[in-house]
Amino acid sequence: MDALDAFKSIGMSLGLGLLVGLQREHAESQIAGIRTFALVTLLGTIMAMLSEPYGGWPVAAGAVGVAVLLFVANLAKIGRGLSEPGLTTEVAALVMYGVGAYLVLGHAGVAVLVGGIVAVLLQLKRPMHAFVSGMGATDIRVIMQFIVLALVILPVLPNENYGPFDALNPHEIWLMVVLIVGLNIAGYVIYKFVGTTSGTVLGGLLGGLVSSTATTVSFARRARQGPQAVSQATLVIAIASAVAIGRVLVEVAVVAAPDFQYVGPPLMVMFAVTILVALTVYWMGNYENVEVQAPKNPAELKTALAFGAM
Repeated sequence: MDALDAFKSIGMSLGLGLLVGLQREHAESQIAGIRTFALVTLLGTIMAMLSEPYGGWPVAAGAVGVAVLLFVANLAKIGRGLSEPGLTTEVAALVMYGVGAYLVLGHAGVAVLVGGIVAVLLQLKRPMHAFVSGMGATDIRVIMQFIVLALVILPVLPNENYGPFDALNPHEIWLMVVLIVGLNIAGYVIYKFVGTTSGTVLGGLLGGLVSSTATTVSFARRARQGPQAVSQATLVIAIASAVAIGRVLVEVAVVAAPDFQYVGPPLMVMFAVTILVALTVYWMGNYENVEVQAPKNPAELKTALAFGAM
């Protein structure tokens, strides 16, 4: 490594350490703050530089040294009666040591990404804990279903063509199922954050993400309440339909990219017409908040399987 590359690695290491350390300092961590995290990340970078002439022992020794220092710091904290549950700061320090080393031994872009992710995860402590505390048995089941679909079944399916005209590819078919379920779950997560009651436009967007079919049926029934309900239902259904068409465009572009030139243009026309209808209805009246109903089955696994089979 020449001097210029070394200075670049040290600069990025210092910046990432300061970023994560700033968050820990602001959170009033009793173990490590802005200076400590910067030094730990720099230590990882220096040890990685030393590994070029001496092998991997300096990196391993540095990791052990950081772990020992964190252990001693915890003992001192317990002695002062400042012990708190959790090992977040300690684990973050070890990760940042690894980030500092990877800046030299691996790809700098990946190291920067990991450092940024660490800072964001530390900062999102309260929202993430609040989200988890609000989860029920259905939410856990949906997440587990998605993990099985995406990380257990999909990787083992052969990515080869079978059947007449080589039209059946198990990996691509299941990728469609994973994509549909993933989009459904993403809409459900947004729904959980936003809540049941939202503006009419946002209600249409959420309805399209959560379940455009259920949204259409629900608001079609509400249209019986009067002229205002009709215009509101029309707007919500139009927006939800546009979102549903947009989802199909994304799914086709991901799973059947070579055929997108044939399927894409008609879908784009449908998308544009639906958006035009929604804009026209929106300009014609005022709208109050709407209530979006939670889906009984957020993953809609049966629908995804049927779509994949087709």
